[in-house]
Amino acid sequence: MSQQERQPWRMTVDEFSIDADNRELASLVSDDGQVLVVPRIVLPAEARLNSIVNISFNVDGDETERRRRRIENLQRRLFGP
Repeated sequence: MSQQERQPWRMTVDEFSIDADNRELASLVSDDGQVLVVPRIVLPAEARLNSIVNISFNVDGDETERRRRRIENLQRRLFGP
């Protein structure tokens, strides 16, 4: 199945909480019981308990390349060419 054909992962908003660092979190549960805890801010503003949200992931190629170059530069500075 290609990325274009992949369906979003549907999860239920199960709980909102605040962690020890005072960050607002949301616990999402899939139909098969898998749990994903995310910062509350990444959910749509209208998401409430028992809302169904669609989760999908994509690769940010530009940012991946930028970070790879940054790490290579740091390694050259630390260890030489």
